[in-house]
Amino acid sequence: YQRRVRGKVFCAGSLSTLELSKMPVGEASNAGSDLSTIYINASTQPQVPDKQGVQIISQDKKERTILQVYGFPIWFYPIFVLVIVLFAVCTEWDPDFGVDSVNKVGDDRERVKDPNTWKSGNIGYAMYTDASTMVVMGVGFLLTFSKYYVYTGVGMNFFMCAFIALWSNVAKAIIRAIFEGEFIKTKINLDEMVTGCYITATVIISVGGYIGLTTPAQNLLICLVEPFMMLINERIVLEYIHVADTGGSLLVHCFGAYFGMAVARGMRVKPKDIPEAHREPSYFSDMGCMVGTVVLWVFWPSFNGALYYNDVTLQGRILMNTYLAICSSCVTTFATSTLLHNGKMEMMEIQNATLGGGVIIGMICSFAIEPWTAVLIGGMGGIVSCVGYGILHPFFEGIGITDSGAIQMLHGIPAWLGAICAAFGCLADNENYMYSYNAQWTTTAGHHRTKGQQFGFVILAIICTLGISIASGLITGVLVNQPCCPRIKKEDILLDHDTWNVHDEGHDPRLKSKMYDQNLQLTDPGTAVHAIMETKRLNTSGTFLYTVNSFEESLQFSLQPLKSAYIRTMRLLQLFL
Repeated sequence: YQRRVRGKVFCAGSLSTLELSKMPVGEASNAGSDLSTIYINASTQPQVPDKQGVQIISQDKKERTILQVYGFPIWFYPIFVLVIVLFAVCTEWDPDFGVDSVNKVGDDRERVKDPNTWKSGNIGYAMYTDASTMVVMGVGFLLTFSKYYVYTGVGMNFFMCAFIALWSNVAKAIIRAIFEGEFIKTKINLDEMVTGCYITATVIISVGGYIGLTTPAQNLLICLVEPFMMLINERIVLEYIHVADTGGSLLVHCFGAYFGMAVARGMRVKPKDIPEAHREPSYFSDMGCMVGTVVLWVFWPSFNGALYYNDVTLQGRILMNTYLAICSSCVTTFATSTLLHNGKMEMMEIQNATLGGGVIIGMICSFAIEPWTAVLIGGMGGIVSCVGYGILHPFFEGIGITDSGAIQMLHGIPAWLGAICAAFGCLADNENYMYSYNAQWTTTAGHHRTKGQQFGFVILAIICTLGISIASGLITGVLVNQPCCPRIKKEDILLDHDTWNVHDEGHDPRLKSKMYDQNLQLTDPGTAVHAIMETKRLNTSGTFLYTVNSFEESLQFSLQPLKSAYIRTMRLLQLFL
């Protein structure tokens, strides 16, 4: 008498009494046979016929507040209006990019076609597409490591990349006015689009520290704050400490990693609060994550060298040093993972540590180093990152440091190790101008420093980046954890189901755990019950139905003919119901 929905219950053994606790108000019906259809009704009035073996348990249904349901759009639309207003105030077209040149020919006017340059043609756009592909596609798929968090890993990353691409132009104008004392609008061109990718990458890297711990509204608020803090740190490191960071080892990777971990700390989420079952990967989620790894690996040289379009020699050296380093980290990761896991490889380490060479070579990739040096540094990055995932990450979580995506092992530790490598590079005593204080890796602005002094200033840049990222991250975590912002519950961490419509049958691990651990309490200790349930609302009365489907997954019969006959009988019963 009721319409059936997707969902199934597998039972084995004698089912004498079934108690359903912590479920919507309603009734449970057992047809009295060993194997039967189970009905659950969320309405307050009984609609299930009284049958043998029925036990009714009622409990109030948990209500979701307006803020929990619509918190994201409630926060987004006012902020989006603010973005539009500030975009109008803080940005303008670059005359060399978005403004047409017009020549007057007699009484007529004709448009002048500009030649293909960095700011106005395909040269700049090619570098932008490489960098944006890394951030949007590469990092997006890399965040799909949990089989229950695939939609949010790709989808929310997509949203955040688009939002920061807009908001970063506003942030750059405001920070420029603060440090220079003069308000200058951001010139919209491909150069600014590429620098926007670096800001976006910083924020997206941070997501790995608190992935699964935040709601979309909290992610939106973090996107508002972090670009400002990243740009402040960048200004201090480049213009006050006078240390340049070609590939963003400190300014992008190190800052993003420790900001994200500090956000998780500020939200007061401990590693033990993250359900271990929710971190479980699947064969296909791991393959999706590996797609992100390959995309990042291929485009990483472009990411490190995208801004050096006007120096062919320097950009070529950056690309080749990065290429050698990331190849080296790839091969060392495979060998190290095998060493750590008794002759087998761990997919999580392959997905992440193979990219360690691109992170660790970032600050030193513009140096005129020998090719073997790039290979050595990249190989060290792969080994350190792999050991970090295999040994250090469990240790840090054991002492209460939350890093839900283990970003410290890819973006944190290799980043400041790479800066230390650059600091020692400053000490090279071969009179090579690329190692001197006023070369590409430092912006001294007329300051005269010895090599030893520049070594100290690079170390100071590391300390500054760590201090600003951790302090600002802690404050941001506290702010987004206030009651005015929708927050995620501990049992919902690393789950798509409260944010997305997930259509996979039985894909919500909370239902499995409730059925196994809480909801099924059997009076007969010898009864074995295996249940997989998926909740679906049918109509306004709130009726739910769970049907017996098949026993192929729960009961293995020794006699194949008996098993086949039993399955056919159950399918006929299902069709009849």
